[in-house]
Amino acid sequence: MAKYILVHDLGTTGNKAVIVDEKLNLLASGYTPFESYYPHTNWVEQKPEEWWKAVVESTKEALKTSKVNPADIAVVSFSAQMMSQTPVDKDGKLLVERTPIWADGRSDKQADRLNKAFGGLDKLYELHGVGWQSEIHVINKLRWYKDNAPEVYKNTYKFLQAKEFIAQRLTGKFATEWGDASMCGYMDIKKRKLSEEIFKAAEIDMAKIPDVLESHDVMGHITAEAAKLTGLKEGTPVCLGSGDVVCSNMGAGVVNPGMAYTYIGSANWTGVYSPVPSTDAKIKMNCSTVLPMPDAYHLVMITSAGGIAQQWIRDAMYGLENANAEKAGKSVYDEMTADAEKIAAGSDGLLFLPYLRGGGAPHFDVNARGAFLGGLLPHSRGHFVRSLYEGICFNIRWLYDLFESVGTPIFSLNEIRAIGGGVLNDSWMQIFADINSIPFARVSNPQQATAVGAAIMGGVGVGIWDNYTDAAKLVSIDKNYKPNKANAEMYDALYPVFKDAYPSLKSTFDKIAAYQVKYMHE
Repeated sequence: MAKYILVHDLGTTGNKAVIVDEKLNLLASGYTPFESYYPHTNWVEQKPEEWWKAVVESTKEALKTSKVNPADIAVVSFSAQMMSQTPVDKDGKLLVERTPIWADGRSDKQADRLNKAFGGLDKLYELHGVGWQSEIHVINKLRWYKDNAPEVYKNTYKFLQAKEFIAQRLTGKFATEWGDASMCGYMDIKKRKLSEEIFKAAEIDMAKIPDVLESHDVMGHITAEAAKLTGLKEGTPVCLGSGDVVCSNMGAGVVNPGMAYTYIGSANWTGVYSPVPSTDAKIKMNCSTVLPMPDAYHLVMITSAGGIAQQWIRDAMYGLENANAEKAGKSVYDEMTADAEKIAAGSDGLLFLPYLRGGGAPHFDVNARGAFLGGLLPHSRGHFVRSLYEGICFNIRWLYDLFESVGTPIFSLNEIRAIGGGVLNDSWMQIFADINSIPFARVSNPQQATAVGAAIMGGVGVGIWDNYTDAAKLVSIDKNYKPNKANAEMYDALYPVFKDAYPSLKSTFDKIAAYQVKYMHE
């Protein structure tokens, strides 16, 4: 009998339910979007009830489309946004309507206080290994609740990540797993355990964190109530999988030393397999995320705004074309790419800084802002599109430089695997190869790579595959991109200019951010 895996890919903009078979073939999917809310500058919230509604609706759609018998679903697994903590009581009941998600940076005061308790951020980083800017660390978000919503904190039984809130609704059980926990800023990354020292300094009750499992552990089974709502079979095993950053590593097939990948989605990140965590305080590698294998870490650097910048320029400059394309059943991105392809490499000196959402690598600055520099009257709309693609690629090159600086090879690798929706754009992928002078290999079904990674975790958990190495062999390559030497030389000349731009504008960004806090219409 065939064995199928249902994955919930719970992202920043919606939930995708994907059904995968034991060969990692994608049979069907269902997608339901949800909203983000921005009540104040640097605040980003979502409604967990909207997550749940999206999971229920997308599950029904995937089952209907695939015609898979729910009894043949061997396991439910998750890939999800990370670093969001949802407070619930002992019955799993929500204690807030909206909860801060990963991009929320409100906890600056709490972060400063915790950093000072350790004698500075460097000492704390050497313990937890999370290089994201401190104000978005989960430990500081928990302290924000305690400081600003004390009744919510007091009545919280467990703080749950997004996927764990959904898993609790499905199973009635409370749990987290090491991949997500390692991004929260409250773990001793080298000892691979929750840090009593950090919890004590933050004055947070460690008992409010659920039991920590492996990504592939079966944490519970579908209840009768959840089965009735979703159409799944009661008793179906549920694994937590992991956060999207960790799952993407698996979905790219990066399970051995000397392998790396880059993800182009709403945010961008690059991950490298490593047998040890990186805790070099000079660089502050974005995280040292635990993989569900012995002596395995996923060294990652993340930029908050990546592919979402493409969506932004679509709405800002191609609004009418987008509406017409939708009516015709086409994609406006094809027209945008065609405009960009008419422009020479380097966009005639037009530079784009892709910091439309503050924070993330390489600057970890929530006040960083997006910017176009070097504009001239001859610059067309196509220049702006190509410059946007190039700016994102230049920023990724900067991340590669940082990996190299801590002794993690990038530029000498045979290839970088490419995943995420953005890598479907052949022109953009060629720009990646040219700017970095590295071959890129796009995996099959790159948009579903995080879901594939979660499927691998769930499949290992219920014995579909014996281990991660065997499962990763099923990940195939769709297309290769080799650097164009002439374009690479032009980009080499422009890259130092790109790197100079942010430090030159740092004080200006700080002033703009202060102005926006005071005057920007919410």
